[in-house]
Amino acid sequence: MDLTPNLLWQVVTTLAIAPLAYFLKASLDRLRQMELCLSRTREQLARGYATKANLHADVGRVLARLAIWRRRRCQMSS
Repeated sequence: MDLTPNLLWQVVTTLAIAPLAYFLKASLDRLRQMELCLSRTREQLARGYATKANLHADVGRVLARLAIWRRRRCQMSS
């Protein structure tokens, strides 16, 4: 088998491109896996968010409590 410059160049480029292609494929697979984990995490976090009804009820309780406190304070100063 003759080692011509053309064959030598093909071998060198193959040895240089193959690891690069493998690294690129592995990186893309890992990126897809991380995107999937991220989307699952976002879904799980969204379950813990307060709904409008919960928030409205909580704010209503706080405002009612402040109104009672304010009335007591006004009665004490009178």
